Amino acid sequence: MSATPARAKVKILIVDDEPNNLDLLQRTFYRDYRVLRATSGLEGLEILTREPDVAVVISDQRMPGMLGTDFLSAVADQFPDTVRIILTAHTDVKDLVDAINAAKVFKYLTKPFKNEEIITVVRQAAETYQLLRARTSDLRSDLQVAEARFRKIFENALEGIYQAKFDGQYLIANPMLANILGYQSPEELLRRVTNIATQHYLHAEQYQEFMERLQREERIGDFEIQIQRADGKKIWILENAQLTRDIQDRVIGYEGTVQDITQRKRAEQEATLLRDLILAMSISRDLNAALSIALQQICEYTAWEYGEAWLATTQRHMIECSPARFCDLPSSAEFCLLSDRLTLPIGEGFPGIAWISKQPTWLLDISQEPPGYFSRQASALAFGLRAGLAIPVQAEGQVVALLVFFMTKIGDDADRLVSLVGAIAAQIGVLMLRKRDEEAIRLMNEELSLARDQALEASRTKSTFVANMSHELRTPLNAIIGYSEMLQEDASDLGEMEFVADLQKIHRAGKHLLYLINDILDLSKIEAGKMELYIENFDIYALIRDTVTTIRPLLEKNANHLVVECPDEIGSMRSDITRLRQSLFNLLSNACKFTKEGTITVTVERQHRRTGDWIQFAVQDTGIGMTPAQIEKLFQPFTQADSSTTRQYGGTGLGLAICQRLCRMMGGDITVESEFGQGSTFTIFLPAYADRPKSSVPINTDDVTILQTSAPSSVLVIDDDPTVHEVLGRFLHKLGLTVHMATDGETGVQLARDIQPNAIILDVLLPGMNGWQVLAELKASRETATIPIIMLTIDSGRAAGYAIGATEYFVKPIDRDRLVAVVQYYREQTKLEAKNFQVMVVEDDLSIRTMMQRILEREEFTVTCFANGEEALGGFEHSAPHLILLDLFMPKMDGFEFISQLRRSRTIAPTPIVIVTAKDISSEDRRELDGRVQKILQKGSMDFSELLREIAFLLQNYGVLGGSIPSVI
Repeated sequence: MSATPARAKVKILIVDDEPNNLDLLQRTFYRDYRVLRATSGLEGLEILTREPDVAVVISDQRMPGMLGTDFLSAVADQFPDTVRIILTAHTDVKDLVDAINAAKVFKYLTKPFKNEEIITVVRQAAETYQLLRARTSDLRSDLQVAEARFRKIFENALEGIYQAKFDGQYLIANPMLANILGYQSPEELLRRVTNIATQHYLHAEQYQEFMERLQREERIGDFEIQIQRADGKKIWILENAQLTRDIQDRVIGYEGTVQDITQRKRAEQEATLLRDLILAMSISRDLNAALSIALQQICEYTAWEYGEAWLATTQRHMIECSPARFCDLPSSAEFCLLSDRLTLPIGEGFPGIAWISKQPTWLLDISQEPPGYFSRQASALAFGLRAGLAIPVQAEGQVVALLVFFMTKIGDDADRLVSLVGAIAAQIGVLMLRKRDEEAIRLMNEELSLARDQALEASRTKSTFVANMSHELRTPLNAIIGYSEMLQEDASDLGEMEFVADLQKIHRAGKHLLYLINDILDLSKIEAGKMELYIENFDIYALIRDTVTTIRPLLEKNANHLVVECPDEIGSMRSDITRLRQSLFNLLSNACKFTKEGTITVTVERQHRRTGDWIQFAVQDTGIGMTPAQIEKLFQPFTQADSSTTRQYGGTGLGLAICQRLCRMMGGDITVESEFGQGSTFTIFLPAYADRPKSSVPINTDDVTILQTSAPSSVLVIDDDPTVHEVLGRFLHKLGLTVHMATDGETGVQLARDIQPNAIILDVLLPGMNGWQVLAELKASRETATIPIIMLTIDSGRAAGYAIGATEYFVKPIDRDRLVAVVQYYREQTKLEAKNFQVMVVEDDLSIRTMMQRILEREEFTVTCFANGEEALGGFEHSAPHLILLDLFMPKMDGFEFISQLRRSRTIAPTPIVIVTAKDISSEDRRELDGRVQKILQKGSMDFSELLREIAFLLQNYGVLGGSIPSVI
């Protein structure tokens, strides 16, 4: 059995200048501890330096040369793990308290002391030492693991990590930072980089700006800057940094991380290039202009000096150099002259081979190519060109164009640029197809327009001819009708009754033919602009009485009952009584014809409107009614509800078409409401007092808007106020409208999409999504963008005041057709020709500004452009525009301040403003706009009845409301 090795004794050091005390303490501890002795503090420090792992130091306080507290303080600094005990015969409270508070002394004992006491204290001190050593060992092990982990992260991080001094020298750096900056190792970077600003920043002032921001803000995030690597390549980096401090919290430098974002920046630039290029090409006037734009933007981005485009000729298997080109070198006239209209067979020469290969083709060294391969070799070399590249443009698998570039040298990133230009070429191919289709559509539209004009001219010629032939057509018919009547009488007098029946058939056929010809002649006169009205005063009640008397035989034919609701005091009106009687007779005839054993009701009302008195004539029947599809064709000439109706009831289908045109000539209109199997109601609206006799104007039937209400128009009210719901709902129902209600913006937007109302009444101050956000959502959606919107808002200056306004503004990016339509609308208000109508565009984004200018100038408007409000105000000194297209958010002077300055000016006439802005506008922005922008808000105060009346008239203007407006609301 082997003996257990003896455990090493714990070391203790006894320091005392009196030998007796040393001997006493040694005898006390030698059995349990390895005792070291010293007679002074200096000797004790020497022993501690020689002897490692001394657990406990026992020191006397009063010693020559160095007091015990001073000695133990030195031990604490140099050997912090050693536990320190002090012995003293004279209690020096201050020294002991200071030593204990400074953690320099574990225990102190006052002489004389008992052996048991000092043995206990030393044992506790030794145990404390052992515990501290074990814990320190664990902490050191953990620290080593953490340091290894940190070192691994530091060494393998995908970001560059560093610490640096303010003088521009790195203190530490990881391998990724060295790689980003172009060094083989961190050691090389630390050795070679002595000044970051001058060695890697393109401009020293950029580093200075970075340092000033860092010292001011203490931390910088996402700082993007372009720098230069050690090998001279320029890259983009994203840097995050913060200040570093020492123990005393003094700033000593900074540390941070670096990412190479060159690929991301390049992708952003390429995406921007592609977007801007396609946008510019899409609005170009023709293919050559589009290709010129593409060549210019590609050359400017790649730094290639020359670009040209090749296209197929009208001859098969031939291509030619088009006029589209870009050149960034001087003295290029000779080379350009050689290139003009240069033609080659497909498959021959540099361009021809690239065309047939359908692949990017390099001309790596022009000087080494045979002249037959590149015929312009000598001129290109004299011009300074050394290499070339051809990129085919394909569409639907076929080459439709060839982009050819020449450069003075091939850069290191040539492969990347070839890939980029190839992607651009693919987009150009799609665009060329679209341009080709647009051109085909344009030509087809021109042909259709020409054919339409010819057809309209033929129709006008026909109508003029028929109108002029009225006498010639009616004369023989009158003879037939007149003589047949006389012959009937003669035959009856002579007793030849068998002839009477035949003569009656001739007479009825002649009368029927006359009615048909009269209808055709009336319609032809209207369409040819030869129908004239004779305006006179007449009594309305008498007109209705006479018309009803005339229609009685037709009523009795189908056993119908007639109800007339016309007050005796209806009064008189000023219009064409003959044409009105004709229209009423036509409506009553139709009601009698399509109703059997039913009721026909004639209702006449006088309505008081803001524009004056109007008379409403309604003819209601309980007949066969109509489907919505039949109503669609109702007012079209020569058309009846369907073929079965024509077979059963006869007629030409001209009566209602003539009624509609006559009513419109008299300043009114006719509408219809009908339900299949339930009957129909036709309503004529006419002003009570027509201004003057009118002649019809030639009518283009394609442009006629048929006002019909097979179902009541619907209005959506979005307001959180129950009172507004009740009052508006009751009022709109009284107008015959279907009303839908929403109490918040989200519900209102969804309801508008679901029901597609004819108009929307929208409160500005809504909970949650406010009125302006609702408006932006509605205008941004194709489903709801065209719905008329009436905005309501409380005027803060007056408790009962309301503001009503129509809205007009655009969301970026801009719809071309809507822009042109809005500008055309304002031009029509001025009655100016397009070339005399001046539009001011105030927009800081050059691409958007240029696009709007091109769109409007193509429509022949006069356009002036400004980058901010300050420049635009200066533009008024030269000429005042008729319309302003205004961006809200611009440098120097934004749209809000511009509007404010414009409205305050007494020398500038009020000008309509259309806002062009992003979808989201803050509530503060909307308050800025409130009351300043025409077509967004028209401020004013009015009582509630006036408000309701204004709503009704706006609904009439939008074509939503075709009926009456109560005189008292």
